[in-house]
Amino acid sequence: MWNKRFICLWGGQTLANLGDVFYIVAFISAIYAVTASAMYTALVPVVILTAQSVGGLLAPLLFRRLSVPRMLVFSQGVKTVLLAVAATALPVASSAGERAVPVLLGLGAAIAFMDGWANPARNALVPQVVARAELMRANGLLAASDQTVFFVGWAAGGLLVATLGADRVCWGTVLAYVVATAAMLGVGPMGRSEAMQSQEEKQGETNWLTGWRVIRDTPKLRLIVALDVLIGLSGAVWIAAIMLPFVNEVLGKGEEWWGYINAGYMLGSIVGSALLLANARRLSHSLPRWIVVGTLGSGLITLCFGSSTHPWAALFFSFALGPLYEMQMIAKQTLLQQAVVKERLPYVLSAKSTVDSLVFGSSALVMGAAAEWLGTREVYFLSAGVLGVAVLLAMRLFRYRPVMIEETE
Repeated sequence: MWNKRFICLWGGQTLANLGDVFYIVAFISAIYAVTASAMYTALVPVVILTAQSVGGLLAPLLFRRLSVPRMLVFSQGVKTVLLAVAATALPVASSAGERAVPVLLGLGAAIAFMDGWANPARNALVPQVVARAELMRANGLLAASDQTVFFVGWAAGGLLVATLGADRVCWGTVLAYVVATAAMLGVGPMGRSEAMQSQEEKQGETNWLTGWRVIRDTPKLRLIVALDVLIGLSGAVWIAAIMLPFVNEVLGKGEEWWGYINAGYMLGSIVGSALLLANARRLSHSLPRWIVVGTLGSGLITLCFGSSTHPWAALFFSFALGPLYEMQMIAKQTLLQQAVVKERLPYVLSAKSTVDSLVFGSSALVMGAAAEWLGTREVYFLSAGVLGVAVLLAMRLFRYRPVMIEETE
């Protein structure tokens, strides 16, 4: 697994993800400083998520013209230039007041749009740079890195912005992006190989709908996407709009306990990813089993969390959810990568990314409305029930024999 291409991919993407967290923190801080408005500040994650979704939707148009490594280099390079423009604009924004908000939001949207290309490209590249037997280890390492960066980045980003200022943090992120772009150059050949072009000619011309058609025509992929829809719907109970009332009304604690519970989950995810990484070879022999175990365990922990009235019990259940959620997520990702030939994988992941984004946005509305109608505690019971249905779907994965795809040289 530890070949040069994977090290460049892992190191470059980890550094880029850390930079992503830092620039978002800097943008939030800068916009709040010039407006003192929670509404404007809340627009930052909304705009970023929307731009990422649009970028993921349009990514297949680029996959037809660029190799996956070149796609990563191009997207990271453009992000670097855009963030350098933002870092230059931040000192001016303090004197421009609210007039600077559309400019900052526009730059943030443009950077996030490029992430919509990079995310499916990264996941599609993993089977090309590691052997099939090492896929679960590679996915586990990437997941552990992502969770660690998210956990550390949000904590350190706020401290750095408060100490150095938003513009200096952005310039530091520009430097991180430059190194990440250089790392992407070591991932693989920038051009489309003759073998890949020949394979695409045999399978027919690719277009914007290629990924959707592959999912439609492959029963196993349809099942994996359906699982992601259900798991995504159930996961909306962990957003702030539902968690905060639960902490206040059921646990009788203040907002700081919402932070503790979130931190507990993130630490659990990091621990879970590390355990999966250590046992990846054994676990990879029966991916459907671990998808079922992880989904069933997540449902039971969610039920226990909703039933808890003591804050320390809720904190424990939040921590315990992390490893189980990572188990099913990494196993599903590995199973999907094994089920699709590498020429079609970027298109499939792009389509799936669009579905995930739509589910995230709609599930927040659905679970928010359910919390108003049923109650804050009861919505966790509903989430556990949805995961129970997901378990029944996951058990159908045992029908499909493992798909053998070519090994990476």
